[in-house]
Amino acid sequence: MAATLLKRTISSFAIFIITKLFHFFDWYVMRKFSPAGNCRFWIITEPGDVNVWTLLTRFKTLRHSFQITSNFCVALITTCLLIFSLPASGQSSSQLRALFFDQTYPDSTNRILLSSGNRETFSTASTVSTDELQPEPTNAEILDDIRNYEANINGMIEESGTFAQGLSQEYMALGTLYLQAGDQEQSVETFENAMHIQRVNEGLFSLNQIQIVRKLIEANKATRNFGEADKYHEYLYYLMAQNLEPGDDDLITATLEWADWNLEAYRRLAFNLEDDLAVSSNNQSVGASMLRRGELVAIEDDKFSEIRFIPRSSMLGSSSGLMAQSYTADQLVDPRLKTADELYEKLLETDESNQEVLRKKANIIQLFNTQIENQIENNIFRTTLSTTTNRLVRSVSFLRKGYADNRESLTTIAETKEQESPEAAANAWLDLGDWELLFERTQRAETAYSNARDILLTAGRTETEITRFISPEQALFIPQYIDYEDTRKFQSIPEETDIPYIGYIDISFNKRRNGTLRNIRFESSSENTGQQVQRRLRSLLRNVKVRPLFIDGELQEQANIQVRYYYSY
Repeated sequence: MAATLLKRTISSFAIFIITKLFHFFDWYVMRKFSPAGNCRFWIITEPGDVNVWTLLTRFKTLRHSFQITSNFCVALITTCLLIFSLPASGQSSSQLRALFFDQTYPDSTNRILLSSGNRETFSTASTVSTDELQPEPTNAEILDDIRNYEANINGMIEESGTFAQGLSQEYMALGTLYLQAGDQEQSVETFENAMHIQRVNEGLFSLNQIQIVRKLIEANKATRNFGEADKYHEYLYYLMAQNLEPGDDDLITATLEWADWNLEAYRRLAFNLEDDLAVSSNNQSVGASMLRRGELVAIEDDKFSEIRFIPRSSMLGSSSGLMAQSYTADQLVDPRLKTADELYEKLLETDESNQEVLRKKANIIQLFNTQIENQIENNIFRTTLSTTTNRLVRSVSFLRKGYADNRESLTTIAETKEQESPEAAANAWLDLGDWELLFERTQRAETAYSNARDILLTAGRTETEITRFISPEQALFIPQYIDYEDTRKFQSIPEETDIPYIGYIDISFNKRRNGTLRNIRFESSSENTGQQVQRRLRSLLRNVKVRPLFIDGELQEQANIQVRYYYSY
């Protein structure tokens, strides 16, 4: 343990020294290659994202400028690469793709048991009677069934030919058995045979394919072949659109499923680097792809005070054409986000108060905002631009429209809910206040919270009860319909699913009136909690908004809030 701690300390100190050297080197390079007056920015190298090309380019420039010897350059490059290649923690990036955190407080730590992950909040008892329970088939039984179906299929082919009418159903049953046996690749091939036979017998657009297509989506996801799953998701929506009239319930469901998949695919693409989900047939995808890979540098045009993004590869060339090669933030919106947004808009045309769809649209805005902020703040190139959410909303029309549209919808819902119960109306105003706080409109948020308070006061609630209603937790992530990265909702893990935890981290922080967390301190952690996990938790806490303490109609700050975050991946 002591040796590991010493290694990490030495590695961290070396990275700190090299980073500071790069700070100066980058400042010099930009002063040398960027003419004054065109734009304001400087570049900072971040540990953990260094490549040989970047190092060689920079040291080549420095060698000519400062007459540094070749041996010194080689030695320094080698040292840097060795340092940056050291593992920062016990977990790899691929392991942490499914990372999520669950929080609990010191006075309720018995809610979560580290050894098993059991949570007192949810009952794991089955609601199904023992008479209704069916025993799971054993592996031997599944293999016997597979052999029987294979024999039946061979017999049908010999008797009636390759495209016999009943073959499709036999292949469907066989593919399901392969899935149960864990042979996903064979199940995919079997389901494809079933679909081919179905299309030959009933036509390319037969709705009887739907069950097969859903099985193909399931099987391809099980093998993490998300590119193929994406193809069948799109085909499923296409089938429905070809056969059903607008407004049909099944078409509405299919539209929602296709929109949801595009949102999930974007998450996998932007945050889990599932590159086979990229849309390559669209000009919009060029800028979006560069944004995902961290190949853009954010700059601010002095003349128009506009944030633009320039390809990193252009930075050491001539500065005269930089702005011509740049992108606006609106040009970087991923095609998948646009597809999901357009589909949700189509659904809202028939039901403008559909809260489920409104909340999903809200997540689109938050996801793109997070991606832009991450690009500016965490890339190998960092700018000195102010990157508040409020400023980005003002300068990016996609974010501005999304914020305004959702604000208008939430206001309408809150006003409508006032005709229902006081609790429903108060919660609707809280949703609006949380949305305002997410976009740093603190005064507007306080007004919405006050509306909720007034409704509860009129209903006879005391101030103590109202404070408990509005601020039920010290670190409640808001809005509650936003899926923050590294949470259960982001990973699509239901709250009631009992997953064993790997470890925990004890954190303390202060909460400001605007819902941000400051003075985040790591107090302790379970054994073998790696640095990557700690960095991910710190990043999560820096990015989230939490519901402020609201007492007697005013937002209050809180200090020294202590929370334990259990994690698993």
